[in-house]
Amino acid sequence: MTTIANTARRGERIESLVVAAAVGIVAAITLGYAFLLGTVESGPPRLLDWQVSAFFDLGPDDQAIHSALSAAAEEIGAMNYDFGDWAKPDELDRLLMPPFYKDEFFARHGSVDWRQLGAADYTQGGDTAYFGSGGLAPDQSAYLLIFRHRHIGSAYSNQTEIWVNPNAKIAAPEAYRAEFLARAGWRQVIPYSGADEVARLKGN
Repeated sequence: MTTIANTARRGERIESLVVAAAVGIVAAITLGYAFLLGTVESGPPRLLDWQVSAFFDLGPDDQAIHSALSAAAEEIGAMNYDFGDWAKPDELDRLLMPPFYKDEFFARHGSVDWRQLGAADYTQGGDTAYFGSGGLAPDQSAYLLIFRHRHIGSAYSNQTEIWVNPNAKIAAPEAYRAEFLARAGWRQVIPYSGADEVARLKGN
């Protein structure tokens, strides 16, 4: 009986060691895979040919306009949600909202001429856009803030995009589907990451 009990205990120990070894191997493989994958995927996402980085690719005036448009987009979208209409650039000027507000910031960054593009200009399923051109600052772009208006059941959402064109005097695009804009020389601006914004504020 003692021999049988000892054999059983020895078998249990061997089984425990085998299970522990298997768990260790699986954990090592998982950690190794995660390490390799993390190494490959580290850093900012790769930009497509028709995209530019707000942090690395825009000049000072374009960066300033982009930042102002990003903040304004939140307010414009909220007003559309509350009132069911899109504020005109002159209304945004009266609301003191950069980059539409004609103040020192407006003058310092090219005095861009803003107009709203919507259903009268396009047939894009409710999308609307704000087009800025004619900026006077050196190396300044033209700008397009697009609200892609989507209904989801009884609710809807506004997805925003900001595009730039190196020709500040370019005419308003005839459509603003991504493929059309890219062919016309427009580039979608990919915003700052958190690390990029910290570096920008530190002057790096």
